[in-house]
Amino acid sequence: MFSKTYSLGKSHRILRNNYSLYKQKGKKLSKPLLEEFENLLQELDKACLEKNRQKASDLAKHVEKFSSEHLKKSIFDFTKELVFALLFALALATLIRQSWFEIYEIPTGSMRPTFKEKDDVTASKTAFGINIPLKTEHFYFNPDLIQRTGIVIFSGDGVDLPDTDTKYFGIFPYKKRYTKRLVGKPGDSIYFYGGKLYGVDKEGNKITELLDSPWMQKLDHIPFIQFEGKIASNKTSEIYFLHMNIPMARLTSNMGKGIKGEVFDGQKWVQDTPKREKHDRIESYFDIFGLGNYAMARLVSKDELPKNEETSKLQDAPLYLELNHHPSLTFPRLNLQGRDAEYGVLLNPEKSFIPLNQEHLKRILENMYTARFVIKDGFAKRYSEEDSSFRETSPRFPNMPDGTYEFYYGIAYKIGMGAIASKLGKESPLYDESPQNIQKLFNLGINFNREFDPKRAGPRLFPHRYAYFRDGDLYLMGAPIVKKDDKILKDFIAKEESKSKSSSSARPYIPFVDAGAPIKEDGQLDVEFIRRFGVTVPDNKYLLLGDNHAMSSDSRFFGFVHENNLQGVPSVLIWPTGERWGFPPQKPYYFFSLPRLIIWGIAALIGLLFYLWHRSRLNKPYFIKINFK
Repeated sequence: MFSKTYSLGKSHRILRNNYSLYKQKGKKLSKPLLEEFENLLQELDKACLEKNRQKASDLAKHVEKFSSEHLKKSIFDFTKELVFALLFALALATLIRQSWFEIYEIPTGSMRPTFKEKDDVTASKTAFGINIPLKTEHFYFNPDLIQRTGIVIFSGDGVDLPDTDTKYFGIFPYKKRYTKRLVGKPGDSIYFYGGKLYGVDKEGNKITELLDSPWMQKLDHIPFIQFEGKIASNKTSEIYFLHMNIPMARLTSNMGKGIKGEVFDGQKWVQDTPKREKHDRIESYFDIFGLGNYAMARLVSKDELPKNEETSKLQDAPLYLELNHHPSLTFPRLNLQGRDAEYGVLLNPEKSFIPLNQEHLKRILENMYTARFVIKDGFAKRYSEEDSSFRETSPRFPNMPDGTYEFYYGIAYKIGMGAIASKLGKESPLYDESPQNIQKLFNLGINFNREFDPKRAGPRLFPHRYAYFRDGDLYLMGAPIVKKDDKILKDFIAKEESKSKSSSSARPYIPFVDAGAPIKEDGQLDVEFIRRFGVTVPDNKYLLLGDNHAMSSDSRFFGFVHENNLQGVPSVLIWPTGERWGFPPQKPYYFFSLPRLIIWGIAALIGLLFYLWHRSRLNKPYFIKINFK
């Protein structure tokens, strides 16, 4: 009569569900039907206890048929069950995702190349604490479990970022979550040199993982996004320049006597005084955190060089590297363009130029990285940008087919379905070694906006490309593009030193040369130097940086993040597959830690109790006859 035999578990579920119907609607049945239904349930209960699978299956099917004919559920019944199931699932999912684990999709490129747009990662919420669901707080938090160079997920609650509000499951008010790499713990002092981080902890010990960890080797770290940092004003007479969201410099209108520039040396405000000589405390703007070790860079053609005596003496070259360096509040004169916009006050840094030959340009292309970008009808835009001004400001790539692309470590990729990347052949126009193509990729490859083209931008907009020295070599994009033994670099340094020596003390020129790492002659880290000139992390807060310094809004912008905001860690990259698949490059978090043991223990205990409860129900009579009146 019935083809498929139910398992004992399914037969018992049918017994439970229909016993619930019996309790709710049994009194509505006629006496003969009620007796028939009671007999069926009693016999089914008995067959389940006897573990007679075939008999239980036959009876379960009879019970299903009876209830479908005589105890049909109303729309209200179905709605009530659905609402209850949804609420229970929502509560359970919220509890698990907030306090145990969940899956995230990476929305932006701020953590490239570790995580890219549309990557899916599993996130553990128990690496260093136990979160209170839907709140920026912890039931338990252990700062000793925090790993420097580990990646963290943090809440935007109270963080100086725009648009942090969202809805959890589209219902509960919630703060967006963000992903960055944690590089500084409370009491740490960090100094930026050569694209690297030199740090000491609060006891003065060298933080070795910042320099020695393999996952840090290919990452560049720059102490600023733009020289001005973040500009703020609390009075009409004062404008502040914030780095790490700390007021580190200010301009003060001096009662009609001009504008006074000051920097904060860690204890008090002092006159901004650019100095060529070494000094033992912050005295100028470019002393802050190591700003003076870095230049903002772009490539310009001969026609785009400024016309002056210095550039007229430059040798002919396919392109020139323009370096903006050593910003100050004193020299050269500031560009004051209003106080109500981000670019309202522009620092006017020193400028230097290096002629680049074809070999240098080839090295740039071999180490090129860009944002992910979309090409449509020969026009390119950054992947995350809207289409509204697609053609108005977009650079042209007329020979490239429509699609999504990116460059990393000199390799061009096409992004296909499911965000899967495939390498392009060397015949692709993106690998064109012409100066025009290399200049376009370097200058526009982060923003994909022609406003950053030197022909249009002038001195105002510089791409987020940076140059720095490391051990004598000049680096761009994390690679030594001009080596220290290169005659071009030697000549450049000689000219810089000559300009500095010939400048007056009233208007000193600060050369862009290698100032060296903060290391003493005996090879030991200069702890006092790092503490004086570096950034020190306050109590209960952490320093977070994005792996993609050119596209990351991180602690350089919003400042330190409170320990309450730390919510978990990305643990496994699950999509797309490929060489990045698996555990992300970071210092591993302890697997056997107290918060993990607590949460996993609670989950295991709940599972065990449910199993024992379920088994006990299978071994005891379930049906109890009710005397309906």
